Amino acid sequence: MRWLQLRESSIPERHSIPHDVATALNQLDIATVTPAGGGDWTIANIRKVGVVQVADFQIVIHPKVPVARLFFMMSYSLDREFWRDEDITISSDPDSDLVTTIAAMFLQHAARATRQGLLQGYESYEESLPIVRGRLNIPAQIGRRGGLAFPAQVVFDEFTVDIAENRLLLTAARRLLNLTTLPHQIRTDLRKMTQSLDGVTTLTSGHERPHIHFTRLNSRYRSALVIAEIILKNSSLEQDRGEITTTAFLFDMWRIFEDFVTTTLAQSLEHRGGTAQSQATGTYLDVGSKVALRPDLLWHDGDLPRAVIDAKYKATKFANYPNADFYQMLAYCVRFDLDTGHLVYAKGEEEPQIHEVLGSTVSIHCHAVDLNQHPPALLEQMSRLAEKIAEHGMTTPIR
Repeated sequence: MRWLQLRESSIPERHSIPHDVATALNQLDIATVTPAGGGDWTIANIRKVGVVQVADFQIVIHPKVPVARLFFMMSYSLDREFWRDEDITISSDPDSDLVTTIAAMFLQHAARATRQGLLQGYESYEESLPIVRGRLNIPAQIGRRGGLAFPAQVVFDEFTVDIAENRLLLTAARRLLNLTTLPHQIRTDLRKMTQSLDGVTTLTSGHERPHIHFTRLNSRYRSALVIAEIILKNSSLEQDRGEITTTAFLFDMWRIFEDFVTTTLAQSLEHRGGTAQSQATGTYLDVGSKVALRPDLLWHDGDLPRAVIDAKYKATKFANYPNADFYQMLAYCVRFDLDTGHLVYAKGEEEPQIHEVLGSTVSIHCHAVDLNQHPPALLEQMSRLAEKIAEHGMTTPIR
């Protein structure tokens, strides 16, 4: 197995990698890879983190922010109750990659969830049987069997371990086992875990995952299922290209940042009144409804917009439109009749500043979020940002 360690960055680096690896990095939209001559390639604009395996070549891509911070952002966006658990610990090993850390955390919390035995519940099944069990499905019996008595189309409930909670755990474990280069002990523990889930079926790939409603009966599974959702939500795929198989477990940094910003700002703004709508759809810029608008977060009081926010992990810079983020926010402000728009960046990607638009009353505020802070300080920072946005929303006159 050959290895290459990369770090999320826009700075070009020159590496000697096989052509198939370069092709995979481009096709999976992980980075921009171009020939550098002599069999070398220039790898730039790395925008995803995780693990990519192409045949016998593995690339580990580390995030700029600490792994523990990144995991916190992902899990908090899914379930903020997760971080009230006092037993949550994350490896501080700087050499540990994100995927290995998540796999170890998953095993830890899955073991704790199932320590008292697998959760069981009633599941409904519809089957064709030689005897009547449960209740007869009369429409199916007539439609499929032409009214014949047997086999009987029946519906019955069974108390079983094959329930949604266990299916999520099993599917996440098997997804991780696709990564053959996880540490030996973690792979061994994952195999043992799948064996302990005997009688549970794997979720079908491509189908919508079940939504779990937590009660006192299944609350012990909560932490494990949050991590399982992180595993299943992010890209884990195998692609065959002739004789080359590519396996990838990847996380989009922009999506993690966007989800965290919108989740934290939405809950803080709603504490101040009104409604915060993420990924607001159904609004158009033009009369003919040809240009759709979809701001990351729209805070409004009834039908009256009060603030519009877009989260940008990195400043968007195109050759012909180097200030695309500002053009987009200006369009939002014009459409929603707001004098102030808010762009939220990761610190280091754009400086905090205010842009006043000539010939208009609109000003665009750029905010920078420091992701290197510990979770309590990071949440406090987001709360202060929400307060600042709310002050503008309540005091800036609507045009």
